[in-house]
Amino acid sequence: MRTKDELFREALRHIAARRQQAVTAAERDRAAALAAHPELRVAEDARTHAGLTLTLAAARGADQTAAAAALKAADERLTAAYATLGLGPEGFVPHYTCPTCKDTGMVNGRPCSCVAEAARTLRREEINAASPLALCSFDTFELDRYPAEPEPELGGTPRDYMGKVLTYCQRYANSFTPESRGLMFIGSAGLGKTHMALAIADTVLNRGFDVLYTSSAALAAQLGREHFDRAAEDPWLDACKEADLLILDDLGTEYISQLTISVLYELINTRMLCHRPTIYTSNIVDSSIFEARYTEKVASRILGSCQIFKFFGTDQRLKRGGKR
Repeated sequence: MRTKDELFREALRHIAARRQQAVTAAERDRAAALAAHPELRVAEDARTHAGLTLTLAAARGADQTAAAAALKAADERLTAAYATLGLGPEGFVPHYTCPTCKDTGMVNGRPCSCVAEAARTLRREEINAASPLALCSFDTFELDRYPAEPEPELGGTPRDYMGKVLTYCQRYANSFTPESRGLMFIGSAGLGKTHMALAIADTVLNRGFDVLYTSSAALAAQLGREHFDRAAEDPWLDACKEADLLILDDLGTEYISQLTISVLYELINTRMLCHRPTIYTSNIVDSSIFEARYTEKVASRILGSCQIFKFFGTDQRLKRGGKR
């Protein structure tokens, strides 16, 4: 898991690599064309010579009429030679992925928009490696898999209720800011909590914000490795603290220790102080059990900073494979 700065640097490296690929491809094409068409080299050399002649004439203060005419004629011959190969007058120019910055990553001294786009792609790949992000969107959240029979606790059907939750989450994602309130999805396994969290992540990523996903078990395991082996240090915690949106999935499945509680408190408290939202999912429905597991101090910060939604229905994974 990379911090924003690391992701930015990695994006610049990717852009620099594709620029080099474009330049190399153009040079390769030019070398092949010169080998196959010797007259092209003659035309290029004539153009270069005519340009130098005009420059020298200007430097000496001499009349430039003849030199300028010779350069114009050389340009026309070279353009005609390029045209026979299906090329424009510019000849063998690199075909950059981003025409705005020509794959330099910078425009007028500022990062090009393609850098942010490359960083989002890298982050999406990172999340995809740890979750089924590619399969989870609002469009693939299937309400017809929820029961249409009334649920006494709801005073209506799970399908209708989950439809309202879906609508809320769509609005949340489409209006997300780094100061939005956090969300917590609770309920039995297989009810779509992870799917909903990742659907929000998908939309928020597309809108240009930085999103991090980790399961609580993976986070706890990583923190344990860092604690006992400083050589294995990884900026996971810093990345989690600074992300515009953090998704902490499956609270309750991690190995609980004093270290886990301490670091979890530090993470949650830091994000709260910076007004950065977190989306939590958990199978723990009873708040007293949740508090007993995480301590009153941690539990109160999580529950107090979130809009809480309890998911109802039957395990969707019994109907369709995959984590929901």
